[in-house]
Amino acid sequence: MTLISPELKTQGFYASSYKLIIILLLAVVALIGAPMASAKPNFLTSFNQHYETAGTRLDSCPTCHNGEAVNPYGRAYLGSGRNFAAIENLDSDGDRFTNLVEIKALNFPGNPDDHPQITSGIVPETPINVTEPSDNVTPEQSTTEMPVSNTTEEQKSPGFAAIPMVVGLLAVVCLKRRYVRK
Repeated sequence: MTLISPELKTQGFYASSYKLIIILLLAVVALIGAPMASAKPNFLTSFNQHYETAGTRLDSCPTCHNGEAVNPYGRAYLGSGRNFAAIENLDSDGDRFTNLVEIKALNFPGNPDDHPQITSGIVPETPINVTEPSDNVTPEQSTTEMPVSNTTEEQKSPGFAAIPMVVGLLAVVCLKRRYVRK
């Protein structure tokens, strides 16, 4: 039982409605994807300029995000009024390494599973803090604990690869229904 009169069928109503559905789906995908695609450059560019990390594993979304959600480092950055220097001595992810130590070792400062390795094999009880000595303060003696970059594989953030797949599947379903009904 169809709700469309035979006159509308002969006038190409089905063909035009499928075209309209496909156009609307593509428009929705474009409108949803535009704001998400523009989230990366501003803060990441500032981060790369501040820490000279362009082209490294930190030149990616997982520096501040876990998938689509903001990670602890990203929250600290936003909470500081977007001031990188203000959060350098914090341990945002709770892995006992300051954000600055993790960044200098090219580890993600918002991921507790990705942190510098210590050559002595002992994890410190307090965060390791790297500070530059000033002229009027005597420098602290160095320890044998040196951060080494962890070999953890770079995290992948979800991309837009699923969107064309979903649109393609919907288009196939619509076209299949169109040809099955004839």
